[in-house]
Amino acid sequence: MQPWMIYILLSTLTGGAALVFSKMGMRQANEHAALVIRTGILFLIVLVNAVMAGGLKDFKSVPQKALTWFILAGISTAVYWIFFFKAMKTANLTILSSIDKGSILITFLLSYIILNEPITPKVLIGAALIISGTFVLMR
Repeated sequence: MQPWMIYILLSTLTGGAALVFSKMGMRQANEHAALVIRTGILFLIVLVNAVMAGGLKDFKSVPQKALTWFILAGISTAVYWIFFFKAMKTANLTILSSIDKGSILITFLLSYIILNEPITPKVLIGAALIISGTFVLMR
């Protein structure tokens, strides 16, 4: 198995667990406090990981264009989590998480438009299945 496959499987496992842990915590706290605490812990762990891996040594040499993309990604992530936590406070997490995966379609489109990544028949079939599942869950 290629390293990226291991990383994405671990990401999937921990991402799913994180949502359940967050929902459990929101039984006793509001979504705003939950998101601030979660994000603070996230920041600390990511920072420690970057320091330990030596990933900050070139921090000052990040090109302006790359910095702009990272800032846009940070803003998008923040807005995403604000809306997701608002929805998670009152919705069934199983359905919510499944509908949320519809964001893959945005990724497909932007990857094609901005990154010039190919949209293969396999990707189109997968996207159609995701769209179908999303509509089933939304009804």
